[in-house]
Parts: sequence; C-alpha cells; structure tokens
Amino acid sequence: MSFVAACLSGPAVAQQGSAYSAGLRVAQSRGYDNAACYARVFAKHAIVIEKSGGRRGWYAPSTPAYNAEQRSRCGIDRLEDIAARREAQRFAVPGAPRPRGGLHGAGMRVAAQRGYSGREATCFARVYAVYASPQPAPRGMVKYAIPDASLHTYSQELFQRCGISR
Repeated sequence: MSFVAACLSGPAVAQQGSAYSAGLRVAQSRGYDNAACYARVFAKHAIVIEKSGGRRGWYAPSTPAYNAEQRSRCGIDRLEDIAARREAQRFAVPGAPRPRGGLHGAGMRVAAQRGYSGREATCFARVYAVYASPQPAPRGMVKYAIPDASLHTYSQELFQRCGISR
C-alpha cells in the first residue's frame, strides 16, 4: 500500500479529527496500558496522508526517533509489538475467520474470564495473540485456542513476560 503525504492546513485537517485522537484509537485497539502517552507522542510525529481512495488520515512513520520516544516516555516498545503481530500473522490460517476485535480482543476476553485485569490482562492478550490458532468448534464454527503442542512454550512466555503462572 503506498501513501502520499498531503500538506493540509486549516479546515481540511480539522475534518479528519485530531492526531491525538487518532493515536488514542491506535493505542486502545492494540491494548497499550499507557494510551494517553502513546497518543501524545503519536500526535507529535504524525502527518496527514492520503490513501489511494482519496481518504485522508493521520499516520506516524516508524522512525528511530518515534520508536525511541514511545519506549522512553511511554514504556511502549513498538518494535517488539510489531514483531509479535507479524509472528501472529505468520501462523494465521488463510481463510480462517478472525475473531471480533482481532486476536488481541479474543485474548482480552479470555483474560477477563480468568480474572485478569489491567496490565496483566493486556500482557496476557498480547501473548495469547501470538500463540492462539483456529480450532474446529461445534456446528462448523471456529474458535481460537492454544494448540496442545504450544502449551508449554505459551505457559513459559506468560510467566516470563507477564508474571502469570498457568
């Protein structure tokens, strides 16, 4: 997908909403604990881009300065998060339906069912998103679960990253 940076001012930018609110939506959709901090840094680095269909939106290029500021100010390691999401996509089954809210959202629901909240739930959901895969369910449905072959590694990862013992 190619993006063309657009230089906009005044009402055109106002129509798109603020860069801060766009950053806040990104942070919340990814389950970052420090969403407001992420949004402030996002807004500082964001530019307006125009997509091929003519729609405009805010975008923060993944530069070393941006990634370092997210890490130092907000405690958010974007590069680690990007790598985890790519890893999850690598194991995704083509054509399998994605759960509502993505795998992170499914992980948050499982975390809530198990009594985790806040930072623990967010960490749990990130690890879950990497290891969960589609499994057959009753009536031809698909559910996401951790395959038996990955349970040991998954449990170790939960403990090392989140301090959660299964």
